[in-house]
Amino acid sequence: MKERLLQLMKYLGYTATRFADEIGVQRSGISHILSGRNQPSYDFIVKVMNKFPEIDIEWLLSGKGELSKSVQNSVNSLKKNLNTASDNARQTNLFSESRSHSDHRKIEKQSQIVTNVNLIQKIIVLYSDGTFNHYDPVKQD
Repeated sequence: MKERLLQLMKYLGYTATRFADEIGVQRSGISHILSGRNQPSYDFIVKVMNKFPEIDIEWLLSGKGELSKSVQNSVNSLKKNLNTASDNARQTNLFSESRSHSDHRKIEKQSQIVTNVNLIQKIIVLYSDGTFNHYDPVKQD
């Protein structure tokens, strides 16, 4: 838990002193937890939970899930959107041999109407082990 507490303080941009002051515990208490001398008490956990409701307490206690509830919600939302896009791509095959000439013209007309195109700037792939990769298509040659 000591490592996750350090991660939390880094995420928040807090020193141990500021973190202790923010949650209302003695500075020595944080020091003892970070040194491994003591384990966090129930009161300590409750104070963290009350001061930072966006932090996933299950992550802090067990390491399961993500540090921030909003990060987990974003990951779940991204997974849902990717699955929906994947399902839609399977259902619509633009390059199918069975398309008629008029279907191709309709697609060409629709593509000509688009005037405001957003280009992909960065793709971030999140892995279940907490690691990630990012790709910058604009920078790649």
